[in-house]
Amino acid sequence: MKIYAGFGVPSIEHFQPYDALQMLMYSFIVFVVAPLMIATGPVMSPAVIGQYPWYPKLFGGRQAARSVHFIGMSIFTVFLVMHVALVLAVHPEHNLVHMMMGQDYEPALVGQAVTRLIIGVVVVVAIWLAASYLSLVDVRRSQRVLYGLQKPVKKLILNRMVSRQRSKQVYTEDDISPFHWVNTRPPDENQSPEWLALRANDFRDFRLEVGGLVAEPKSFSIEELQEIHAQDQITMHTCMQGWTGIAKWSGIRLKVLLDQVEALDDANYVMIESFGTAQHMHDGRPVEPYYTCLTKDMAFEDETILAWGMNGQPLPDMYGAPLRLRTESMHGYKMVKWVRSVSWIKDYREVGDGMGGTREDSGYQDMDARI
Repeated sequence: MKIYAGFGVPSIEHFQPYDALQMLMYSFIVFVVAPLMIATGPVMSPAVIGQYPWYPKLFGGRQAARSVHFIGMSIFTVFLVMHVALVLAVHPEHNLVHMMMGQDYEPALVGQAVTRLIIGVVVVVAIWLAASYLSLVDVRRSQRVLYGLQKPVKKLILNRMVSRQRSKQVYTEDDISPFHWVNTRPPDENQSPEWLALRANDFRDFRLEVGGLVAEPKSFSIEELQEIHAQDQITMHTCMQGWTGIAKWSGIRLKVLLDQVEALDDANYVMIESFGTAQHMHDGRPVEPYYTCLTKDMAFEDETILAWGMNGQPLPDMYGAPLRLRTESMHGYKMVKWVRSVSWIKDYREVGDGMGGTREDSGYQDMDARI
């Protein structure tokens, strides 16, 4: 270590087969950094921390776990750069023969080892360029292929997990975030004059449309929804951007709302539409109303609600008034704000661009936002 600290090169007899610094670094990476990365990774999933709310507390909370995970990635990056640099700076002929040929050092093997290294680098770069081209030439195809590959794993593991933050009373009012971040802004005159007119009258004229593949569509005012069912839940909101916020949400369970209409036999998914619009569209066409689709399992979860209140007050405009979707097992992009309607549909592939929601259509996210 003294030799490295003085920017010297240890003689070859120090490697038996590794020197002391190498053994310390390998041990640290394998037995400390890697386990921490594995342990903190699942905390990034809202489904995991919703199902097992005690788990992120082991690391001091989700944000602390996220910081540990980031630090671990940074250490891995520094280690990789240093490792490759030292391979090429400290007795490279010995290292390359060992790595490329799998044999002890012989001067006659150095040329072959270097040739194999160059070929390997060229092959890796070629694969990287090809993968980049194939991914970008048809982004929608790449989206379908990648998420299709994930589905069996999600079905086996994540889809079994649902948020239990309310039933376990994980958070209290003392945990509510003093400031809850929010993305996007309320609809403007170009997006929804109808929403602006309803807001001007404090949404007294608002009626939630519940229809689609039902025997008889119905509509409800906020007061009528409150008479049907009301529940409070203090939960953690997770955004795929990394930030979190804790708030108390008051609303009606989506399952209870859907029970107010008779769904037809071919009603398989629930679509929630917004007065707001997408930020952009996949193919550059004019923006369309924001929407998301849920499977029956997602829609029927205990903590999937349409919220009319936040932290004991009517839902603020910025956060989705008069109603916003809360589905606590998912990331925030599924939680539609400024809800206009709820509809039973046959297949989400027949709506929009067929990916399950606005963010899925234009942001290339997955319909299943549990991770």
